[in-house]
Amino acid sequence: MTTVDYLNVSIHGYACELLVNGAPILRTPVDTPYTAIPSVSEWLVSGDNEIAVRIDAIAPPTAIVDPLSPRRLVVQRCVGPLGEVVPAGEDQVVDGLTFAPLPDDPPPTLPHRVAYSFRLPPGPTWAWQTAAVLSLDMATTAELFMFLDAFHADLVEGDIPGLLSRQRIKFAELAPLYGTTPEAARAALEQQFSELAKDGAWTVAPLRDEEVRLHLCCGGRVIEPRSVRDDGPVFRGLAADGNAWSLPVFISRVGGMFEVVR
Repeated sequence: MTTVDYLNVSIHGYACELLVNGAPILRTPVDTPYTAIPSVSEWLVSGDNEIAVRIDAIAPPTAIVDPLSPRRLVVQRCVGPLGEVVPAGEDQVVDGLTFAPLPDDPPPTLPHRVAYSFRLPPGPTWAWQTAAVLSLDMATTAELFMFLDAFHADLVEGDIPGLLSRQRIKFAELAPLYGTTPEAARAALEQQFSELAKDGAWTVAPLRDEEVRLHLCCGGRVIEPRSVRDDGPVFRGLAADGNAWSLPVFISRVGGMFEVVR
């Protein structure tokens, strides 16, 4: 049986970004209760690991409508069987963090960081762990935008082989981790794109350099392109059925070339 590590996240009253070994996993709004169970196995490494939450804003008490839980910030690391839904309250919790200041405690200086560390036994070494450390100088930035433009062009043209070729490391590393093969994972993605683009009735949002923020993470070895408008993925659009779609990507320089690693 394949098991995965996932986080059981419950946050209310805090605008936060949650990171695993420096990789941004999710961001939460300050004014809406937020729960999620993201898988994080692909960001965990042999030896020392860190899960951190950066608190960027705190909702005032008058803005919280739940009197039983005016604010909460709970992140639990759990393990469970791949593909199975764990009933509420039955998660196999390994460790985690809770931020629960007392009512009389002074408010923290923002941004405020809460984190904890843990160790894991030997496992795979991911390509992003040994990728080149990048700096966003003019030459690197220009090369990155060329890569993003080519990726975007593949999306616009529906060039599935082109898209898949840019994600070979992602498929090679994640497929066995999640109980499948790279070939099956590529076939599944191809099917998803075929559904999105059915009858040619899907759209891909324009990619404008001035609307892209290149976010360095994981010690500078990974870059996440984000929209300056909402911090969301830059690759997005509308599917044939009218629903919005988006494709987050994480990029590293591996063997001298930019590759989508997650």
